[in-house]
Formats: sequence, structure tokens, C-alpha cells
Amino acid sequence: MLSWYQNGACSNKRPGHRRRLTRAHRGTGALLILCTVGVVVRAQETGPPGLAAGFDVTQRLEYSDNPDLRADGDPDFFGRTVLDFTLDSVRTVDRLTFNLGTDIEEGREDQSSLDPTNARVGLNYDRDTRNARIGVDFRYRESDTGTSSIDDDFDQDGDVINQDSGTRENYTFGLEGAVGREAPIGASFNWTYNELTFSGTNNPNLTDQSTNSFSGQVDFRITPRVTANLTGRYIDFDTGGNGVDRETTGLGAGVVLDISPVLTADLSLGYDRIERSGTQSGTDEGLNVDVGLLRTLQNGSLGLNFASDVSSNDDGRRSSLNVSRELELPRGFLALTVGVTGAGVVGTDPLVDVDYRYELPRAVLSFGLSQSVVTDTDNDEDINTTLRANYDQEINSVSSIGLGLSFFNRNELQEDGNDGQRLDIDLTYRHDLTRDWGLVGGFSHSLSTQDNAEDRRSNTVFVGLQRSFDWRP
Repeated sequence: MLSWYQNGACSNKRPGHRRRLTRAHRGTGALLILCTVGVVVRAQETGPPGLAAGFDVTQRLEYSDNPDLRADGDPDFFGRTVLDFTLDSVRTVDRLTFNLGTDIEEGREDQSSLDPTNARVGLNYDRDTRNARIGVDFRYRESDTGTSSIDDDFDQDGDVINQDSGTRENYTFGLEGAVGREAPIGASFNWTYNELTFSGTNNPNLTDQSTNSFSGQVDFRITPRVTANLTGRYIDFDTGGNGVDRETTGLGAGVVLDISPVLTADLSLGYDRIERSGTQSGTDEGLNVDVGLLRTLQNGSLGLNFASDVSSNDDGRRSSLNVSRELELPRGFLALTVGVTGAGVVGTDPLVDVDYRYELPRAVLSFGLSQSVVTDTDNDEDINTTLRANYDQEINSVSSIGLGLSFFNRNELQEDGNDGQRLDIDLTYRHDLTRDWGLVGGFSHSLSTQDNAEDRRSNTVFVGLQRSFDWRP
């Protein structure tokens, strides 16, 4: 299955854990979003074994000409406190990470004196041994619909452009496991539940939705070079009564062949059935075909993949063909995927996926371009494009500057589609006053546009102090 297909709330695509030959390369640019400047995301770092805790607090003053990113927004001057706590426990075979954070706005007009916003909670546990693995993941994210930043939780959802007053909440729970990883017969499973809800808004385009998906796989290692597999999956996508619900069931079989020490083939054939209900009703069913080749090169790898799958679009099928290349650079890394996708058997819509990182002695440049085809709550297909770029420059031993850009484009493929874009640009400066204290300041610009709607833009400047606490017993 193409790496561009997002296995999220609006997808009926095959779960990505069974695809060995195509890898998803999401943009890795660490965009310095205004709401989280100065927050150190220690949960994503791989530290030495043991227990470590970190707490960051940033207190700053902000002025924005449109802090809620509304079409008729008013300027405001207020304070903001950003809190972030991380607990990380690393042992030989397992790891536990807990993250908790929120923003607190102080002195906003027509709001309470202290207004918590952008609350986020994350809990992740992984236990990995030679022959078995178990993983648990929980995430919660709350934000104002008018100021939602484009990040990993939202960048595949076109609703991020439909700005309106109100609150957006996202819950995700995941459980995965595997046994017999090196045995003649092994098995693995993946269960994910995701729920997205909106409150305090009258925008009909903001629709509550939930996805409950389960997939399982049994591997038969016939020889060291031949592995056969049987797969099954179930996906229940529910729009909360205002859209098209989709229930997907599928069975499949495949084989992975090590043709040579440097060439691997992955072949699979399956049968899917998609039942639609709600504002539309009907059934789509048929065969899925997936063929992939991966060649290991002296530097990196080269891959080729073709996939044709049952879809709930008007053609009842979507096909994709892509070529991917990965290589290490003298000062960084590059992963590139180019191809085409389209309804039916032959695709004509181009797609590109890029992940690039370049390191200098005192600077880091990262660039990510990600495109995916998703099915929205009205059963319409969109091509969502997310671009991120980030440049961090160390000025001297105590100060640095960062420039971040994030762009999201929603291209609805139906004739009367409502396309839209979202752009965020951030410029930040940090100066270390002491080992724990830092001065932060910056500027942010946001622009949201969509067809048949008025443009919304916001400019914000801020200055403040940051304090970081680290503890390791």
C-alpha cells in the first residue's frame, strides 16, 4: 500500500504495519509553533537507561491583531503561560513516557481571567524483546478550532481550515502486539480508536467522527527467504449521524520473497467489502492488489510499488504507482517518493513525498513535504498536502534564532470541491540568561483561506521568560 494513504479517521486503506517495502516519510521539520515555543519535547528523545523528568514553564506577553483567527477578529494584548511536563523511564526491554501540558491565557477580553487552552496528554508504553512486542499509546489534544496549529495530530484533516469559534478535542488510543517474531509461525495485531469532537460551534462542516480499526496478521516463515502471511482487518468509521458512515471488512494473503541479498519482493492479494450508510448508502467490494520491490543500494535503497484497492469513490477503486529513494548525505538525509494516483485502475494525479535534513556546524535545516489521499465525512476524496520547513541557527554559545514555515492545502477532488489553504510562519529568538533561565521572543503570522469564504489572517508578537527543570535520580 502506498505510503501516502493515511490510516486515520477518514481512511479505508489497508493498515500500514504489514507493508514492508514502502515507508511513510513525514516532514520532520520541527516547526516552532507559537503556542509551544520553548517546550522541549523530551518524550521523543532516546536517552540513557533510567528515570528522567523535565518541566518547562514559559511566561510571556503577547499582542495579536486577531488572536482567534476570525474573519472579523479584534486585536488583544494578554499574557500566556505555557506548561509542559515529561516523565521518561527507559529500561533494557521497555520504555514508559508520559507527557502533560497546557497553555493558560491571562487577561483576554470577554473571557475568564485564567483561560486554559491547548491541553495535551500523552502516555506511551513499549516492551520489546527478541521474540515478542507490546505497545500501548494514548493521546488527548484540545484546542480552539480557530487557532489549531498544523501538527502531527491535525495535518491529515482538512477540517483544520474550517475556522469557527468553538473547541476541538481529539482522543486516540492504540494497542499493538506481536509474538513469534523469529519463530516459524508468528502473529501480530493492531487496534486503534480515534475520536474527534467539536463543541461550541455552529459550522456544519465541523462534524464529529470516530474510527475503530483492528487488523491482524499471521506469518509463516517457510524458508529464510520466503515468508507467507494471512491478514484480516475491520474498520468502523462513524460520522455521528451527519455524514457517510463506512464499515470495512477485508481478508488477504501475501508473500515476501528475498530474491537476492539486496532485492526483496512483497506481493499481496485481498478482498475488501465497504458498506456505506447515513446520507449515502451502498456497498463497494472487490479485489485488492499490492506489488512492491525494494533494492538495497550501497547508499540507501530504491523501491517500486503498485497498489489497486477497493474504494468508496464513484469508480469503486483507487490505484497508485510510486518510486522511492532513500540515501544518506554527507551532512544529512534524504528520502524521496514520487508517483501518481487516481480513481480507477490508472492514476493521473501526481503525488510527491520528501523528507530532507541538512546539518551544519552551527545550524540545522529540515524540510518535509507530505501528500495523502483521504476520504472525508461526506465520502468525498481529498488530496491533502502538508509542507514544513525549519531553519535553526546558533548565533553564539548563548543565543539562537529559528525560522519555521508550515503550509497545508486541501484539494477536494469532486467537481464542486471546497478547496482551502492554511499558512503559518514563525520567527523566534532565544537567549540563555543562566543555565535554567532563557529569554524568548518572536513573531508569528497565520493565514487561512478557502473557496466561498472570507480570508482570515493574524499577526502576533511576543516576549517572555522560560525556565527549564531537569531531574534524574
